[in-house]
Amino acid sequence: MSVPPPPSYSYQPSGPVNQWHPNPPPAPPALNPFAVTALVTALLCLAPLGLIFGVVALVQISRKGERGKGLAVAGISVSGAVLLLAGLAFTVVDFRVWTPPARSDAGEVAQRGWTSFSSIEVGDCFNPGSWLPDGESPPLGDAGVELVPCEEPHRGEAYAGFTLSGESGFPGRDAIMSTARTRCGKLFLDYSMDPQAFGRLQSYYFHPGQRDWDAGRRGVLCWVARPDRTELDTSVRRDASDLDPEQLAFLSAMKPLNTEAILRPARSPRQDLAGARAWAGRMAKAQAETVRLLRAAELPGAKEPVGQLAAELDRGLPFWRQASEAPDADTFLRHLRSVDQHNGVEHLGRARALLGLETAGRPA
Repeated sequence: MSVPPPPSYSYQPSGPVNQWHPNPPPAPPALNPFAVTALVTALLCLAPLGLIFGVVALVQISRKGERGKGLAVAGISVSGAVLLLAGLAFTVVDFRVWTPPARSDAGEVAQRGWTSFSSIEVGDCFNPGSWLPDGESPPLGDAGVELVPCEEPHRGEAYAGFTLSGESGFPGRDAIMSTARTRCGKLFLDYSMDPQAFGRLQSYYFHPGQRDWDAGRRGVLCWVARPDRTELDTSVRRDASDLDPEQLAFLSAMKPLNTEAILRPARSPRQDLAGARAWAGRMAKAQAETVRLLRAAELPGAKEPVGQLAAELDRGLPFWRQASEAPDADTFLRHLRSVDQHNGVEHLGRARALLGLETAGRPA
């Protein structure tokens, strides 16, 4: 019996067994830095740089086989859109809005430009944007206004200003507007003694709101404009220096009546009969004072029509007094119609023509 040969053993060193591995994948192409820069600068609204970097990136990517074509195209697209919008805006926007106004040595506006409402001075002519307040004036706010030389077309003209005082806390919008309306109305004829020369005008005012008041801004700015939104082509300022002695005497005599007429209540007699009656009482006193001043004035150049005007206004006085005691709105309005029948408008026109005063911007 034969004996099988003993098994053979081989030595296997310890440690990991060598295995076959495939070749590693090739590295991706490098990302072109100009492509990234093009998109970043475009998003930062640096459109010209974004456009340039995008073009450079596309050229390099094509030549070197780099990545980033999508980024470069996006940068070029965004930059192009920004430049296109800027071009369109340039054709429709008046960039003079960024130009500050210039004043002469005398303080008058010599070159139009945009500024804030707080920069308006008495005597300045301006354009308050494309709006005019309807019935109520707005708070001061922070909106801009275009100052314009008064010999150029403009919408408004500042004629007075004052500071509210005597209140520690905000007195409320209605109280401020009531004060502003009354004081602005009384101040207008100090600035323009003959507003009839400019046609129909309406007084407005910028006043402080709650935030303005809390910030210490208590000023009120009175200004005038045409309520039909047409432009003025000259200043409405008329003082004694613009008038001869007879013109000054006549307009001074008319001032009491004209001043109180400006202060006509904003609410109708049906809304506020007490306010209307109080105003009628004040009108009676003002008209009586105007009649007295007209009869005392030395006006040889227009003696006859001025005398007739005084007589007609005198005949209307009883109706003002009756209106001040009217028991209801209908009675008040009936007395007011009687007043209108004695306004002496024909005599007023003749007197103005003889005195060389214009009416509505045209010779009377």
